[in-house]
Amino acid sequence: MTKYKVYNDNPFSVGIRFENEVNREVTIRKGTNLPLSQDDILYAESAGRLFSKGVLTVKEQDVLEMMGLSTEIPDAITGEDIKNLFKLSATKLKTELEKITEKHAQDKIIQAAKDADLQTSKLKVIKETFGVEMLEEVDEEII
Repeated sequence: MTKYKVYNDNPFSVGIRFENEVNREVTIRKGTNLPLSQDDILYAESAGRLFSKGVLTVKEQDVLEMMGLSTEIPDAITGEDIKNLFKLSATKLKTELEKITEKHAQDKIIQAAKDADLQTSKLKVIKETFGVEMLEEVDEEII
């Protein structure tokens, strides 16, 4: 049986309980991958939409197509994707951030923004786009 690497690029672990099998659970720890069968991947998507929400990712195009997904899932964001976002101008950054709707993906970007040395304009874009009360130092600098 072919296994596919399922990636968890989140700062938290993701557990899957297979209700179709007795007492079977898997946990994909944060920042790691785990090989799963095609049936397991399809079950995880049908039961919890873990792939379409971008919580978990798989790189094989044929598996993505079986789930009805394209390769472009804005909420499946990696640390490298976030670094590339931060290189964009503030206007382009806003456009890209508006495509990200899942809280886990937004939280990853917010945490990365807190850890990065970003321009005030980009911090404001992140704050306004996601509607978060973060980065209070941005408000203080403007006053």
